[in-house]
Amino acid sequence: MVNRTHSEKYGNSTLRWQVDKDGGYSGVVVADGKTSTVFHDDNEQRLLARLRNEAGKLHPHYIGIEGAIDRFLEFMPDGFEGERSGQREADYKRAAHGILNTALPLEQAQNAEDPDAKRVRAAQVWINLLSPYESMHLKEALEGPSGADFLRGAAAFAEGEFDLGAARMAAAMKAHGRLSWPTTTYFPYLWNPEKHMFLKPVVTCDFAERIGHRFQHDYAADVSSSVYESLLDLANFTLEKIRPLGARDFIDVQSFIWVVGAYADEHKLDQGEHSKA
Repeated sequence: MVNRTHSEKYGNSTLRWQVDKDGGYSGVVVADGKTSTVFHDDNEQRLLARLRNEAGKLHPHYIGIEGAIDRFLEFMPDGFEGERSGQREADYKRAAHGILNTALPLEQAQNAEDPDAKRVRAAQVWINLLSPYESMHLKEALEGPSGADFLRGAAAFAEGEFDLGAARMAAAMKAHGRLSWPTTTYFPYLWNPEKHMFLKPVVTCDFAERIGHRFQHDYAADVSSSVYESLLDLANFTLEKIRPLGARDFIDVQSFIWVVGAYADEHKLDQGEHSKA
């Protein structure tokens, strides 16, 4: 490799790469004082993706996406179609998706008014993706004078204005608690699970560690477009890998992540009931 070297911190590893004399790129991963084999590519961004993937394999929890699929199938041997399938985790989310879109379609939510907020508050959309405290605070916000403001912020987020939408939701939630990732992504996810992903941080970061995705390093508690875009990258990557199992959208992705990270041995086969996400 030539003398000029670029570097990037990636968790506990350092990525180093250079432009070769032939115009291509070469790079290595340095971790714990050890250097990986040299990777070559004629595209810089593709090389960086390969280096990040290699660095992700160094995490002690790493099993790779194929390992994650194998683990999922230990609990759901029928994939997403059949009696022992991921639909056990997805059906109640799809029901809430339908109820929310009946109570307040996304296009109407962009101009939500107080009656809309009260209608959503009364609808049966309160599934256990949210913690009891998050659910309570969100219901309080919808009941209060800023309920319509929150829904308009959630609609803006769902329309791709991530930072603006989050700022509006945070302002509407201020009197009721801090805006969290679950409360931020809850309604966009239920409105449009083909485009938006729900974020439950602990299990999602654990999943990213297991498959070596950069979301494990990009995640931050403060809501921002950069973190959410990394989440969408993780969700899209996972969806493409699990489509052969019958997965259709990010509802299935979220269910897959939950099963891989939160299920324990007693959930295999017919040994007891599952725990919902």
